Amino acid sequence: MQLLGQQVKHISFGKGTISNICGSIVTVDFAHEEKRFIYPEAFSRYLTLNDASKQKEINAKYNKRLLAEEAERKKELDRQEQLRQLSIMKIEPDSQAAFNIILKDAKHIIESGCLSTGCYLSGASKGKPRIPVRLKPNSACLLTGLPVNGRENDRRILGVCMVKDDFWGKQCTDGIVKCHGSHKICLPSNINLPYWNYFEHQGAFPRWGKVVFKYFPNTAMHDILLDIIKVLSNTKHEEAAIKIYEYFCRINRIRPAQRRRKTKYDSDLGFFIRFIPIYISIYFLRKIDRGGAVFSAVAAYS
Repeated sequence: MQLLGQQVKHISFGKGTISNICGSIVTVDFAHEEKRFIYPEAFSRYLTLNDASKQKEINAKYNKRLLAEEAERKKELDRQEQLRQLSIMKIEPDSQAAFNIILKDAKHIIESGCLSTGCYLSGASKGKPRIPVRLKPNSACLLTGLPVNGRENDRRILGVCMVKDDFWGKQCTDGIVKCHGSHKICLPSNINLPYWNYFEHQGAFPRWGKVVFKYFPNTAMHDILLDIIKVLSNTKHEEAAIKIYEYFCRINRIRPAQRRRKTKYDSDLGFFIRFIPIYISIYFLRKIDRGGAVFSAVAAYS
């Protein structure tokens, strides 16, 4: 918008002309003096352009900026409130959820970032979406499923995703769990992690039933994530698995297990350690048998 040379009116200084514009500073020449104003704030409080259409355009841009700034302030306040909620969040011992899904749907669910909790099967709420009241920002959703014609003891882990850091299950009235944008992973089809191996079951083998998901302990989820890291070691998914585990521990206030990262020297070091006993034996045998007969026999055997 061309404002240089435009006529304006000030509530105190009267009529003037815009003589210079430098960044957000507008200079106006009045009859007896020169004044500088901040653009565009001054045009909503002190100055009025003679050109009504230009004045209207400036007001619209200024109001748009005010709305954007207000939205940004609200966003920051919401973020602060979210951090406060996380800091005082009570960690329930059984706030993880295992979902029963079809094997081929795992990748789509991870990519879409949404999980259905199903419906209540009985009672006054029968047919309505099941509200996942125990799920909080510290919760992970474990995807499990059965192979075709598989039995319950064949149930395997297909993937895992953390819920969004602003997800509170008690507010989820539509039955759709929103997953975290980055802390999620789908296991390759050749990986087989049996689900029931992480739980004690006495007597008859557990039945899943008709529910879509089941709650289970945080400690079991911790162990599952560690095993996921192990089975994905030296693959392109390893880093993602480690990040999920570290995030899970941090938000659940759990001390992470000590895991030494592998280095390029591990194979050489392991080879050397395996043969240390042989080296020691040879050393002492050489000391005992100065004639070298025993040493020769041991060396030939090794």
